[in-house]
Amino acid sequence: MEEGDHSKCMVELLACPDHMDEQLRRMGYEPGTSNKPRRSEDSTGANFFKDSDGNRTVGFCLWCNHDFYTYQDAKAHHANDSAPCPVFQQLREQHCMPPVLQMMFQDAGSLDDDAEPGSKDE
Repeated sequence: MEEGDHSKCMVELLACPDHMDEQLRRMGYEPGTSNKPRRSEDSTGANFFKDSDGNRTVGFCLWCNHDFYTYQDAKAHHANDSAPCPVFQQLREQHCMPPVLQMMFQDAGSLDDDAEPGSKDE
């Protein structure tokens, strides 16, 4: 990676200030200390995300909400301009935000609830 080029990095969403400490702890960081993750000797996988069935995941697609169980899954899903993602392919020409992200903003009160899904007015 060239210095300052993060185009190949995965996107990470951070919690609001009220929930930031909880999120940092789940990610292996102790709030208010260094940025280095704390790792326990008992690596039980508590720092992983979980799907609706409680299975560990490494993330999900903001467009179609597909869970990724390995980084290879995520890489394959985003390969070839996200060809395997039907929602991205359907909305790509509309230049809108991902539906999952839009719902998160609406739930947080950051978007007008009357806005049309995928509209540029958001």
